Amino acid sequence: MKRNNVKDYFPKNYQESRAEFTSMTKQIQAPCETGNWNIASKTSDDLSVDYAWLPPLKTPEKLLVLITGIHGSETYTGAAVLKLFIEEILPQTNRDDLGIFIVHAMNPFGFKNHRRCTENNVNLNRNFSVSGNMFNLKNSESIRLNELFLSREPVSTEKSKLAKSFHMKDQKAFFGDVSLDHLTKAVSAGQFEKEEDLEYGGQKLEPQTKALIDKMKELIPQFQDVVALDIHTGLGDRGRLHLLTDSDKRSLNPDLFSSIFKPAEDNEFYVFTSADTEGFYEVHGSTNSMYSELVKGSQRVCAVTLEFGTLGHSFEQQMEDMNVSTLDHQGHLYGYANEKLKQKILAANFQRSYPDDDKWRTQVLTAAEGFLTRVLSRFLNV
Repeated sequence: MKRNNVKDYFPKNYQESRAEFTSMTKQIQAPCETGNWNIASKTSDDLSVDYAWLPPLKTPEKLLVLITGIHGSETYTGAAVLKLFIEEILPQTNRDDLGIFIVHAMNPFGFKNHRRCTENNVNLNRNFSVSGNMFNLKNSESIRLNELFLSREPVSTEKSKLAKSFHMKDQKAFFGDVSLDHLTKAVSAGQFEKEEDLEYGGQKLEPQTKALIDKMKELIPQFQDVVALDIHTGLGDRGRLHLLTDSDKRSLNPDLFSSIFKPAEDNEFYVFTSADTEGFYEVHGSTNSMYSELVKGSQRVCAVTLEFGTLGHSFEQQMEDMNVSTLDHQGHLYGYANEKLKQKILAANFQRSYPDDDKWRTQVLTAAEGFLTRVLSRFLNV
């Protein structure tokens, strides 16, 4: 579909986005239940995770879950995709045996303040554990690497302590004596001990994580097949939609996946990127991992991350991504030497989540429309 002004799909801020989501969901054909989970904050009194639940019109067989804003600053794109889905795709969708649960802005603090993490510095995509056992995991290597490469003082330069330690050895990237591959896999997996360190997953469920898990416990037992889509931006080639999955087969049923997702046939809209692809990584406590703990018996689940690439996937772009994100994290905790440096780093970091580029916005909407239309059509006919 040709769109005259793609910016109209993307909100200007958290307040506008929440108001529009509330307005759109009120227009959905009944039955439709709307609600919200209020999130307590030391700095704001208006933080809320809003949702809409559309039960099947007849027999419950299939459940579609759409989640946005796990990483707060990425909600600009998630909100645009929800607008596209609710206004253009949903009215044409047969809801007889399909239930749909839609979540807007899982991390409202991060959305409002352009942060990936919650106010507690928790990365929600490392916070999901139905049993709670995950919080007992120890990632001593992540703790060690944070001590080596994360500066504990105000940011005073555009080059992080991590970036300053970078060098090439035998045509491979190293930081000190630590390889890029080892650093990425150790730190990105998440850790559950130190709030001030990178990729902190918390020591217990965040309020919105618990609320979503409780809602899924209520809904999932009613359905045979579940497709869960978690919308993100960042990793991957700029403007390209990458589908990412966990390696756990309980959250990715191969038969259901092959019936619904056709990467070769749908290549113009998306590419399937396995967890072991270079530059990507496995994590503890991802949103997708929740489903493997909830499904029982013959139930089938496909939990997929929709990752709209922003900066690109070249080596140079990966290095800059790591540098900027590390500086942003350091600055959030320990401050900046001056306001000019602060604004420059904050702006660069925000571009990782939401590029100010209409061509990119158009690519996102085109890919989202093609993906959702094809996948939903196949899901309804499984």
